[in-house]
Amino acid sequence: MEEYYKQKKVNKKVNEIKTFPIPFDLNQVWEDISDASNSLTKEEIIHKASRFHSEGNTSEAAKYYRYFIDQGFNDHRVFSNYGALLKSLGNLQEAELSLRKAIELNPNFADAYYNLGNTLKDLGHLQEAELSLRKAIELNSNFAMAYSNLGNVLKDLGNLQEAELSLRKAIELNPNFAMAYSNLGSVLKDLGNLQEAQLLLRKAIELNPHYAMAYSNLGIVLRDLGNLQEAELLTLRAIELQPKFADAAWNLYGLSNNVQEAEERIYHYLKINKNNLNAYISLSALKLHQGDPLLFYELMESKHKNHAWMRSIQWVSTLPKLPKIFFNRWCFFDNAIKESKQDRPFYEFGVWHAMSFKYLMNSLKKGYGFDTFVGLPEDWHNVKQGTYSAEGIIPQINGGTFVAGKFEDTLPTFFAEPRPVASIINFDADLYSSTLCALKHSNAIIDKHTILIFDEFITNNNWEQDEYKALNEFCRNNNYTYEVIAISYITKQVAVKLLGF
Repeated sequence: MEEYYKQKKVNKKVNEIKTFPIPFDLNQVWEDISDASNSLTKEEIIHKASRFHSEGNTSEAAKYYRYFIDQGFNDHRVFSNYGALLKSLGNLQEAELSLRKAIELNPNFADAYYNLGNTLKDLGHLQEAELSLRKAIELNSNFAMAYSNLGNVLKDLGNLQEAELSLRKAIELNPNFAMAYSNLGSVLKDLGNLQEAQLLLRKAIELNPHYAMAYSNLGIVLRDLGNLQEAELLTLRAIELQPKFADAAWNLYGLSNNVQEAEERIYHYLKINKNNLNAYISLSALKLHQGDPLLFYELMESKHKNHAWMRSIQWVSTLPKLPKIFFNRWCFFDNAIKESKQDRPFYEFGVWHAMSFKYLMNSLKKGYGFDTFVGLPEDWHNVKQGTYSAEGIIPQINGGTFVAGKFEDTLPTFFAEPRPVASIINFDADLYSSTLCALKHSNAIIDKHTILIFDEFITNNNWEQDEYKALNEFCRNNNYTYEVIAISYITKQVAVKLLGF
């Protein structure tokens, strides 16, 4: 994992402020402001500019801010507010310069560090953003918004546990802070704590019924909980509140029930975000599965042919028969259950918080789950050992039998005695080594009817080196082939049946 706490100097000197282009005549600014300056003090004029800013009148606020700057006034509040205004307009580099000038003028001004941290985050400078927000908190220990935004930065850096602590502190300082509830819900979702995430997001909506992001985030959580109907309604509500909300439109695509509906939704998404490469690649897959490979061929002739999604679709295109396509894991599981021998038990390698296990249990009634319950036993590319830990908590589910420990330690003992042939085996171990170990020991419980589901089979950057590699090696070693019966590019799942018994 990257060194997150590099001591970069964020309050470096800015010797001169850049003259920013403005969409109005400066002479008119002088006429608009000079009369007022004769009767108002400098403080009163600053207050007036700030009032325009807080009311959303950015044009008038910008006029006042620029007037002060061009007249050579040095006031840290003006530079900080002007920087925040420039950020809101998307002028991030200019915003950064203005905010650094504010910090130069007053190194103890928490608001400037806060605004700078937010700007650096948008610029993609996450480590510097973290340091700037921490400085804002050091200067103002009750700065709830700084704690909330620090939580967002830490989430983007992959430090979910610390992000959770920062967001909980924001809520402690401001119990009515809807954005912090929504952001914390998003972090807890990534940590696998879906039930509390749902409660927090509902609280965010209660506090702000017009908060589109909270509806969208809650839709994601409910999707992951298997409540697809309400997830779709919430996502549609997010889009209603914010019609150009690209992330919500993408999530709606992931809730599609069939290829035609998915195509309609991806076209809608592209109207909002026409530069998203994954959307075009997804569209090429949808068209391919409907018998129109032209867009796929066009992309294969482009510089994007080695993109992970393109490599995944290319693999699918070489199969003897195109598999069914799905857009979320629960519809994918429903199809597998429907095609399985439902009087048999299922097996799952990689349980984590048992969401998939519980879903399969609803239909198949008996299952066996295997996991360390303390996270990955080794690094998985850029994902560190110990990630996806259930903190050692083993689920208690009626009909479920769970075996804790590394596969190489537990599976030989478990399969030393005869076990029932499987209806479904869900391989969610991620790692090549763990998946291959699980496949080897599962050989005796697989027949021509058993459906093998792989949870991280495609679309990851290194997918050919993980579950895909394990399955192909297992089949070579046992003289099997396989038929791919279902696929989901969005959730990375592939379902197969083995041939050659």
